[in-house]
Amino acid sequence: MHTPSNPSQFPRSQTVEKALQAFADQMERTTTLSDGVLTARVIGEFSAGKTRLLRELLGELIPPALFPVSSLERQTRLQLEITHGEVPVLTLIAREQDYTPAVTLKILTDFPERDALTAYNPLLHRLRLTLPEPRLILPSGDGFSDDASPKRLFLIDTPGWNSGDDVLAESDATQIMAGHHNLALVYVTNVTRLQSEINAARLLEFLDALANADFLEEPTLLFIVTHCPAKDAPRMENIALTLVLAQWEKLDRAADELNLNLFCVDFGTMKMQALQTFRDDFWQALLLPLGHKDKVADPWLSALRQWPKEWNVGPPVAHTQAMLVQARQLLGRARKGDEFVGGMNIHRLRGLDTKGMVQKVRDTWLYQLGCSATDLASFMSKAPQDLPAEHPLSAWWKHYWLANCRQALEPVKAFFKQAEQAIGDLTPKTEDLPAHFDAKLAPAYKQALAAVDNSFTALVETAQQVINEPLAEKVIATLMTLSLLQARYADDYAIHSEATSER
Repeated sequence: MHTPSNPSQFPRSQTVEKALQAFADQMERTTTLSDGVLTARVIGEFSAGKTRLLRELLGELIPPALFPVSSLERQTRLQLEITHGEVPVLTLIAREQDYTPAVTLKILTDFPERDALTAYNPLLHRLRLTLPEPRLILPSGDGFSDDASPKRLFLIDTPGWNSGDDVLAESDATQIMAGHHNLALVYVTNVTRLQSEINAARLLEFLDALANADFLEEPTLLFIVTHCPAKDAPRMENIALTLVLAQWEKLDRAADELNLNLFCVDFGTMKMQALQTFRDDFWQALLLPLGHKDKVADPWLSALRQWPKEWNVGPPVAHTQAMLVQARQLLGRARKGDEFVGGMNIHRLRGLDTKGMVQKVRDTWLYQLGCSATDLASFMSKAPQDLPAEHPLSAWWKHYWLANCRQALEPVKAFFKQAEQAIGDLTPKTEDLPAHFDAKLAPAYKQALAAVDNSFTALVETAQQVINEPLAEKVIATLMTLSLLQARYADDYAIHSEATSER
């Protein structure tokens, strides 16, 4: 097979690729993530292990220069918002509340040392780190507004209290938690400080704030005990459970009013399999109120599943197949044996004038086709269904789908138009009726048969197997894949045919 070096020799493939790029561009424009108000704050005492927790959860996604190495080294008095972004980026932002729009002040190439941002008020400024972590996407909105477009979820690392000079860290628990739009509270404590009076008092403050905060469902607490050897984990888990529930009961709250998840870990000795299990359990516990088991974590998929009914491509694809089926049926009846108008010859038309001959042959022809003149006229005027101009697939539909439909159906309509003309050309001087029709219709008939039996019409027939699939992304992905494969096949076939004819 001749393989061209010039991409212009693949016009069908280029058409599909351009249409798919137009689809991707529109999806990008319409599914751009915006900030949600849903947060999960990570809190704990100075050196509790909050930074290590984040490193173990997200470390592979964070460039070393952008990571707060530890609370003893690179760390800051500002809150650190971790959320979704296509690429890792660390920025300094102005943002007073979780619901306040973020204003980017500068992009940082390294995580700042503690004294680098002393001029910024921790109550008015934050750091933001975006990472390509799909679990930080809320595909159906943040649950607190009617806007169901994809939103960012914020995992917020707060400065550790008891560090000596942090305005925010030492402030009221309610102020740290923000009190609104919470997904969960992630409480981190070092195993050596689990039973300290300071930790117990601070825990009571945060449980009080937790009990009065807004949650999607019931108050959710992820309680993480760090630096806990595996052999001690069961015992420390019981101690942590007793501690949390005792403090919770001091607030006159029942145990079943708290969604509590306990983790006792020692990241320093944890093997990869155990670490992965912890990661999976952590994310499952954190995202469970959102029902993420049954939801997608990609804005495109969410957008596709929320397309309006009129954007469903299934009906117009089915309509195309119905037109092709009708075209094949009419063509199949257009010949009876070796004749275009079966059983009709010039002897049966003797004695009729031109008008009578034409009428009798036309009636016989329509009877043979199994339709009325109105039915045939309807087929001739029928066009494939179009998609709304604002549909993300409108370019693909117009330049690929409809173009191929026309190439398949126009030769069929041309044949029947020519057949009507051939019938209208009959006169008493016509000597051989079969020869008359063969001369006028055989080439057009051959072209019409070929037009409805090619790689595109095979694609349309295959597509009928998926158009009733309830997940829109599967329908779209199948149609896009099939169209690209068909276009490449058609280009290769045309090139091969041209090369063969030149030999």
